[in-house]
Amino acid sequence: MTTRSGLRTRILCTALILAAVPAVATASGEDERVQVCLVPSGAPTVEHPSRLPAAAVPALLRTTPSYAGPCAAYGPAVRLGDGTLRAYTRQVAGRPVAVGVVFPASALRGLPTAVSDGRHCFDADGDGRTDLHTECSVGHEYALEPPGAGQAPFVWDLVNWNPAGHNPQGVYDTPHFDFHFYLQPKSARDAIRTGPCQSHMNCEDYARARRPVPARYTAPGFADLDAVEPAMGNHLLDTRSPELNGGPFTHTWIYGAYDGEITFYEAMVAKSWLEGQRDGRVEDTCTSFRQPRAWRESGWYPTRYCTEYRENRREHVVSLEGFVFREAS
Repeated sequence: MTTRSGLRTRILCTALILAAVPAVATASGEDERVQVCLVPSGAPTVEHPSRLPAAAVPALLRTTPSYAGPCAAYGPAVRLGDGTLRAYTRQVAGRPVAVGVVFPASALRGLPTAVSDGRHCFDADGDGRTDLHTECSVGHEYALEPPGAGQAPFVWDLVNWNPAGHNPQGVYDTPHFDFHFYLQPKSARDAIRTGPCQSHMNCEDYARARRPVPARYTAPGFADLDAVEPAMGNHLLDTRSPELNGGPFTHTWIYGAYDGEITFYEAMVAKSWLEGQRDGRVEDTCTSFRQPRAWRESGWYPTRYCTEYRENRREHVVSLEGFVFREAS
């Protein structure tokens, strides 16, 4: 437990160290200042927006839980494994810098091992019970509330943990996470029903999920391959992605669709990829994804997704970044 006096001491010590840095940086001719979220050692929940000499930042990130860029605003924590998940946003003067999900390395331990959490099932054989393997959608879902009003047009987040992966076999049948960033209200998503049609879907809702999105609102190369799920909708897959062309699955991008509209953005990431970043075998990565020609709703939209492991904070970050304002048309 950190006492109030102890916290003041840590903040003071950090401030004294940083006060000496500008003179050193200026003397070397490196006086460029960059935005940093200053977090004192021993007080990881205390975050201070700061502008510091660029030359000072690497040492700061090694010795404190600070991180580069503006400070985040966080939503409520949701339990995952031996850790938690939190949605967050980062902004500068009202412009989004990042929207994402953050979780400690401990969240990858103690994860559920059952193929399904049993939330979305349909008793197909009418025997009064549902089989997790044959009558339920796979995976475990965790709904996240973003801080404040979120970052329009994105209104809430959903993380799915898939212990055995899912179809298609030989492609996505490895343990992985689905990070969904929803444009569709949660109430509308929750109304997509289970039933007797394909993928345990209500037949009417299945037809609505397969309703084509107008071409102008669909990014080139993303196709309807009948990856439909209840309480979710359709998944438009990138036909150019490595895993659909004989390569391995590590991470990929998906657009979600329902009733002829794009309803969520999704980064799907293998658990092994996250573990590789934690162990230093895989570098932090940002991947651009193809954009549609038009958007139904004006707002800030991302152009890339990123996966990062912050060694100084022992935490993973999966985020949407590179936001550009788009006018509805």
